[in-house]
Amino acid sequence: MTKKSNTRKSNTRKNKEFVIPIDWNAEDAGYSVLTSKKMVQFALHKNNLIQTYKPFTMEKTKLYLQSVTVNTWPSKPAWKDIGCKEINSWIKTTPCVIGKNIIMFVKLKGNKNHAGLGSYIYALVTGKITKEKHKIFVKELQILMKDRTVIIHNEDVDWFHLKSIVN
Repeated sequence: MTKKSNTRKSNTRKNKEFVIPIDWNAEDAGYSVLTSKKMVQFALHKNNLIQTYKPFTMEKTKLYLQSVTVNTWPSKPAWKDIGCKEINSWIKTTPCVIGKNIIMFVKLKGNKNHAGLGSYIYALVTGKITKEKHKIFVKELQILMKDRTVIIHNEDVDWFHLKSIVN
């Protein structure tokens, strides 16, 4: 009986976690991985928020993802109120007016259907973010993060963002 219970818990966890290898330095900057059938099924058919449960680097790596449900965010600023350096019309990065972490905001707002990395995957598959725009995103993220580890948490602010924790 105990063994069945552990198996059930393990299966539940597997349904909410997903690991996928990605090479940010590939010619398509990981676009084919992020738009793959397995990634899309995980990101768009589970809970609304897709986040990392282990940090990753902006090289050849693995994304350790989990899906969780978030119904509301403590902070819902307007895009114009995010006090960070504007890279282009859809990306803002450190330095920011508040916070000490190194961060990149992408102009994709989380909602009850898609949040965190799920918002980004949805934008890729619907064409809101093209392959070329994705390459710009990855290039800017690599410049910003350098060799630091990156996390996607997205439970504090409803805009899609990635950050490196500064101690």
